[in-house]
Amino acid sequence: MDHNEEKGRPQKDVSVEIDGVPVTSPRDTTAADLLAAAGLDSATRQLVLVQGRHQTPYEATSELKLHANMVFITVATGPTPVS
Repeated sequence: MDHNEEKGRPQKDVSVEIDGVPVTSPRDTTAADLLAAAGLDSATRQLVLVQGRHQTPYEATSELKLHANMVFITVATGPTPVS
């Protein structure tokens, strides 16, 4: 439980970036919920945190504690069509 929730205050939203697009989400969320907030499907996309040259992938069920200005990318998880 968030410190603010313990005191009866609503959880604050934070702004992060997913694939170059700003997204606002509650501080405590899941990767699937964050993808949904960006209009993306967690069944076909995986969320990846970018920190400099380091990238950390998250499964859809992963619990996240967001901080303002975090940067994420997504990668396709399904088959890629070949032309």
